[in-house]
Amino acid sequence: MLKYGLYIRFRSVNSPLPVMILPMKLKQQMFLFLPFLFSLFSNSPVFAVPQHGLSLYGPEGLKYKPGQSYEYADPKAPKGGQLTLSDFGAFTKLNLASLKGVTAPGIGLLVFQTPMDSSIDDDEPFSQYGSLVERAELAEDRMTLVYHLYKNARFSDGHPVTADDFVFSFELLKHPEYHPVMKQYFKDIAKVEKLDEFRVKYTFAIYNQELPLITGQMIIFPKHIYGQPGKNFGSDFDNMAVGSGPYVVDKFEYGKFITFKRNPGWWAKDLPINKGRFNFDSITWKIYLDPVAQREAFKGGEIDMEMVNSSRDWALEYGGDFVKMRYYLREGIPHRRVAGMQGYVMNTRNELFKSRKTRAAIAMVFDFEWSNKNLFYGQYTRNECYFDNNPEMKPRGLPEGEVKNILLALHEKYPGSVPKTAFTKPVGTPGEGLPFDKNVQVAKELLESDGWKVGTDGIRVKNGKPLRFQLLIDSPAFIRISEPYKNNLRKIGVDMDIKTVQVAEYEEILRNFKFDMIVANFPQSRSPGNEQRFMWSSEAAKTPGSRNYMGTENPAIDELIDKLVQAKTRKELVHYVQAMDRILTHEFYVVPHWYIAYDRVVYWNKFSRPKINASQAAVLSNAIEWWWHDETKAGKLKQARAAGTPVN
Repeated sequence: MLKYGLYIRFRSVNSPLPVMILPMKLKQQMFLFLPFLFSLFSNSPVFAVPQHGLSLYGPEGLKYKPGQSYEYADPKAPKGGQLTLSDFGAFTKLNLASLKGVTAPGIGLLVFQTPMDSSIDDDEPFSQYGSLVERAELAEDRMTLVYHLYKNARFSDGHPVTADDFVFSFELLKHPEYHPVMKQYFKDIAKVEKLDEFRVKYTFAIYNQELPLITGQMIIFPKHIYGQPGKNFGSDFDNMAVGSGPYVVDKFEYGKFITFKRNPGWWAKDLPINKGRFNFDSITWKIYLDPVAQREAFKGGEIDMEMVNSSRDWALEYGGDFVKMRYYLREGIPHRRVAGMQGYVMNTRNELFKSRKTRAAIAMVFDFEWSNKNLFYGQYTRNECYFDNNPEMKPRGLPEGEVKNILLALHEKYPGSVPKTAFTKPVGTPGEGLPFDKNVQVAKELLESDGWKVGTDGIRVKNGKPLRFQLLIDSPAFIRISEPYKNNLRKIGVDMDIKTVQVAEYEEILRNFKFDMIVANFPQSRSPGNEQRFMWSSEAAKTPGSRNYMGTENPAIDELIDKLVQAKTRKELVHYVQAMDRILTHEFYVVPHWYIAYDRVVYWNKFSRPKINASQAAVLSNAIEWWWHDETKAGKLKQARAAGTPVN
């Protein structure tokens, strides 16, 4: 399940920023037994007692009781001050749900609300609490859900939030210019009905443990704004954003900045889940097109905080007197997020990459060990699979038991879609454990056996077409990383050109899959669900704007996605995830990169934060939501800089 993934843009970076994704289950209490018997003789679903939250594991799975605030918040945090951040690349719109254009940073988190709020507690992976919803009433069969809305909920223009807005927001999914990723994510919601002004009923098309929580993550748009007659959702709302969230857009200039100001009259500011949250009076993102300028802006004090995604910058750029005197702080903050997969993605829509042997050869000559030592200062661990850094979901060694049975059955059913190595060899990166020279030799043999012959210029040719392709990137930071890989590819007769484009152009190219190879990451959560469809499904491969960049059309993976979405137990879910991971890994769609189990952050010494870091969200998200401007620290910093002395 997805938390902020739909709302935060992903960048091709050294270290991916994973998405949060979460789930649920509600059990019937014994005193509801009589209504259950009645349901045997009627068509009415049996509903559990309305709850303040939902969990995949029933009411007992909810950590927080009504009236409690999150333990990773400080309810006494003061309000005030400003936070200035940076973003790389220009934005072109404020509408976070339309297909075309690049959305401004922060819109989804700050301006809009969803029905439920997903907990990011390390001890509570699969729970949600009411945000626009006061109580959630889930049927025993989990096929219908009724929300009881807060009657005092308001959009920023003062208009009440009602059931009409919930129904409208669901119907909006049908708009041809609504983003297809979101259409995919919510596709199993069959209908949404208004019961009265403050109650709305959701009916689901299939059984899916997570669907009630998925429902809780839908963006709620004000009907009176986005449903105006004669207005086109896909083009007429690029310059405005009206929601029910804690901030409103104050001012912006495309390509330069956007500033949000805290709404002092925010209707939900006193809800327990919002205590100690959204503390800054204003939050600004400044836009940079040059990573060097972006970095220097931080050092000059124009930017308050940076997530450092470059290992080189982390090792070399953020040090010196300002760190020694504690003007700004440099921290590696550990996290326990699922690593997901980052790598060079091969687009199998391109004839060059249709062969698994060719993809394997191309993957084998990325020398991670050399890169980690010489480029990354030993900071990274290589990705071995798509659900890395998680002891429960990560496949290990040879498949056994039920996972092996699943793979064998799929291989028999779809022999061309499940590589034999998926159930005969351990999961891992291509050529892992072999000397690099041996990997080069094996890669050459693979290409020879696949019909690629070395031409007069050293580049391999098959059917008159050279083995030549383009790596498209949106950040110059990846040039130094990719040049050694380019040289290694040349050793096996492969010619890779590297091209850098601006972010807006890059996003448009990705949206239409008009590339050979890109750098991409595929963030994962502790509860994989519907979001797998728009990363790997055959339908997503044909859907512009999806994250199926590799163009995977594999019936075995399609079947596994359906099964994991409908899994009735955690054990079943994990089995299907591991089987899917093994197929994806052994198909060599991606040249695996790396991950890091801590967030690298630098920030000026004028902020305070809660004692507990919710590591299931990236530290930048935590800072925006839970940190605050500390007047005392800011005063000391100002005095120290004026005097040229360390901060006490």
